[in-house]
Amino acid sequence: MKMTLVTPEKKILTGAEVDSVLVPAYRGELNILDGHTPLVTTLDTGIMRWKLKGSDRFNYAVISWGYCEVYPNGIDILAETADLPEDISQTEAQTFIEKANKRLASESLSDSDYADLSRMIKRGEANLEITKYKN
Repeated sequence: MKMTLVTPEKKILTGAEVDSVLVPAYRGELNILDGHTPLVTTLDTGIMRWKLKGSDRFNYAVISWGYCEVYPNGIDILAETADLPEDISQTEAQTFIEKANKRLASESLSDSDYADLSRMIKRGEANLEITKYKN
């Protein structure tokens, strides 16, 4: 099946042949294999993984909110952001998480600001997690 992963700023993959894709869907991780039932779902912030056709190793990206469409011969992922392991600094991710957690604990935030900051912390933690997959 063919996979496309794009954000408003960049194209990560377009029409790449893949054997499997795992995405952080809104209600939990979704494992997509060839022949999957067509669907459209929203994505949550987290780590997505895919195996290129014929490969025995996963490729990784941290994505934030977006959409995933599965159709008979492929999958399209439109994410707000997508970061590859080689684009992430472990030190910067750790510093961001620490500052954001301190802000979360010390400031009075509106519900909207609290939700935004919580999502950014989740993204920072996912970024930190995938730094171990750098080539």
